[in-house]
Amino acid sequence: MRNSVPFYFLDFGFGDFFYGANHPMKPIRVNMVHDLVFSYGLNSHLKIKYPVKTFKKTLYNFHTKNYLEFLFCGKKGREKYINNGEGFSRISKEDCPIFSGIAEYCQMYSSGSISGARDLIKRKTMIAINWAGGLHHAKRGKSSGFCYINDVVLSILELLKNFRKVLYIDIDIHHGDGVEEAFYLSKRVFCLSFHNFSKNFFPGTGNLNNTGISSGFKSTINVPLKTGIKDKTFRFLFEPIVSKIVQFFDPDVIVVQGGADSLNGDSLGRFGLSIFGHGSCIEFIKSFEIPVLILGGGGYLKTNVARCWTLETSILSGKNISQFLPYNNYWRFFSPSFKLYPSLNEPLDKNSKKNLRVLKKRIIKNIEKLKK
Repeated sequence: MRNSVPFYFLDFGFGDFFYGANHPMKPIRVNMVHDLVFSYGLNSHLKIKYPVKTFKKTLYNFHTKNYLEFLFCGKKGREKYINNGEGFSRISKEDCPIFSGIAEYCQMYSSGSISGARDLIKRKTMIAINWAGGLHHAKRGKSSGFCYINDVVLSILELLKNFRKVLYIDIDIHHGDGVEEAFYLSKRVFCLSFHNFSKNFFPGTGNLNNTGISSGFKSTINVPLKTGIKDKTFRFLFEPIVSKIVQFFDPDVIVVQGGADSLNGDSLGRFGLSIFGHGSCIEFIKSFEIPVLILGGGGYLKTNVARCWTLETSILSGKNISQFLPYNNYWRFFSPSFKLYPSLNEPLDKNSKKNLRVLKKRIIKNIEKLKK
């Protein structure tokens, strides 16, 4: 790829934010990724970038004024919203707690995604990486699923200023509902989401029949999967579906939400993907040689998130890394396995071959209805 040295966005202050002792989202996991990337020496093959701070006015491109005022008004101002009963319509205290420094937290992860999009627009690189981003559940006027500001939507809006069409690919185990909702009427953004679709599994959206409306009709594809899907069966769907979309939609740029909660062993996930299998999706997307913005997302077993996104950073930089982890600042967290590919018990795959073949055939048929 021309100008293929990836731009890698980081801010080591990101790990200082804290959702709470019992909350599954741990921002420190992103610092663990950065540390492992540096310990492997991958930083020598990346252009390390500090994100340009995103100001509140940029967030208005998607989010409502009242919601942003609620997030940014500080503790005393926020209490007024809550006392009036307004705060609870915008925030879920259990999933999306208001913690110290929340406004700075939102600005920090959004800045990396938007900065990456702007560098792609300027053709400074073909690959931009922001593992702190990918918070795909946030809506225009409220938080959802550990997400406050939807940096994915904001970065896509930025890309649309210069690129004709954007392909969004989501491999988080949870449906990318916030992004789909934002572009459900758009023919310029194609939303593709591979996710667990089962009873009582958050967010409960992403049905196969949801394909967009109005001018956005047929510009959304959902791939609803049952629990336990493994590398081979996931690849059976992923590669032909993505290939067909690239062929028929002809995107100018790709945005990837690479949530690591689709990995086997994740504390909230129900899939059986290996770190290698997850990485092969990123490698396949890279092979199209289309400008790409790579974002993080879910992932609640910190050590496997670090392993996965470090492997994918190596893939994007075109460098092989050892299966044996180098010594790093979080060494003890990786015990008892100090390997890149830890051994895990495989879950039962409830996706039958017959159902997957039918699913694949139906989705491919829908894609082929698109006009270039």
